[in-house]
Amino acid sequence: MDEISRLRRLLEESERQREESERQRKDAESRVLEEQRRREEAEDLAKTSQPQVLQQYLEACHSLSLAIQVVTDRSLTTQGDTTDPTGRIFPRRIIPWDDFARRQEKIWDQLLVGYPFYSRAVFPSSHQLEYVASLISPISSEIGLRHFERDTVENAVQKLVDEAYSDSSLRDSLGLQGSVTFESHTNLGNAVDAVSESFEHMSIGGDDGPPTAETFPRLRSSIRRRTS
Repeated sequence: MDEISRLRRLLEESERQREESERQRKDAESRVLEEQRRREEAEDLAKTSQPQVLQQYLEACHSLSLAIQVVTDRSLTTQGDTTDPTGRIFPRRIIPWDDFARRQEKIWDQLLVGYPFYSRAVFPSSHQLEYVASLISPISSEIGLRHFERDTVENAVQKLVDEAYSDSSLRDSLGLQGSVTFESHTNLGNAVDAVSESFEHMSIGGDDGPPTAETFPRLRSSIRRRTS
């Protein structure tokens, strides 16, 4: 009887040791997997925090533009009349820009051949653009649309042109005569009235075709001279 009890205790002890070994093995595997997960997360975070090259930046900006949401419930949108355009510059006529694709392809050819600009990682990281995306709210008013356009279009364009203009060779090749800034008409005050008369009969897409890189700086320079 004593021998049977002894053997039973030995079996129980052996089983306990086996279970303990199995538990320790699983704990070790869990620690390895957790460490691997943390390392991968750190690597992903470091990667998304790195500045992007041009192609990556443009794709990320495109995803921002696709994030637009419009509130369609009229009870949740602003009420009243639409904005009165009096005293503001606005197009009288808009027509398709038929040769846009050809002009765009020509510029891409210039960027891809002989310029390090295309491969330089100088643009905001995907982590930064994800933060911008997290702040986008459904559009229910004119000011909401203005904020969306500023955050997803104006800031992106300004950063792109700033970087292109900082490259002297690319600047000369593209004929850039300055960078670009966007100003809200709400901050222009009487300055808008000073220039609006000259553009009262402005038409987009006339015989001279769409505006070019050369016309924008001259237009901006004219506005600055008349508002200073």
